[in-house]
Amino acid sequence: MPTDRTRPPTLKTPPESAVLYHACRSGDTNVQQAAYETLWGYLLPVVFFLVREQPDADDLAQDCAQQALVRIHQRLAECHEPVAFRTWARRIACNLTIDELRRRKRLTPLPDAEQEPSSAVALVQTQAAPDEEVLRSFGQMELRELLNQAPLSERSRRTIIGRYLDELADEAMAQTESDLAGTAVLPSHIQVTRAKNMAKLRTWQPLQTFLHEHV
Repeated sequence: MPTDRTRPPTLKTPPESAVLYHACRSGDTNVQQAAYETLWGYLLPVVFFLVREQPDADDLAQDCAQQALVRIHQRLAECHEPVAFRTWARRIACNLTIDELRRRKRLTPLPDAEQEPSSAVALVQTQAAPDEEVLRSFGQMELRELLNQAPLSERSRRTIIGRYLDELADEAMAQTESDLAGTAVLPSHIQVTRAKNMAKLRTWQPLQTFLHEHV
């Protein structure tokens, strides 16, 4: 896997998730190198969004993205759906980054009693944004875990989570489902599946309780 995080990706166009997954597992060093560099380019903006309010956001984003690549490399065998590899990798990167933000929050010293009020206010303002970002991310993680327990088929669950949590386009999800089913699935099929299952979820009590507590 790549260790030089400053090099640009050598793959000119982003490959499909399954292709990227198999390239990361390739025994060809050049193919694997290019795959991880492509994955780096995909994960870095995701991680930067989470840490953007940190004073060292650029360096922190690169560190977290690099650590995520190492963890992804170590856990490749745990990805059981290659067609969802990028989503799986993004989840690892986000969780790792959130852990780092939480660690920083725990290590932040409280202002001294003799500290100037203006300095204390500045410290609080500096720390507030990352904490809010962590809370929002954990809310999404909890919702994802809840939906994984919902009385839905695997395809229906992917359709709901893909649209509302992963912000995937219907065309992308249709391609994923086509690859899994071995037959053509149209974006209109995704839309119908989502509409039917949203109606079912509106009467599912665990979800209603979650929304009542978080909205």
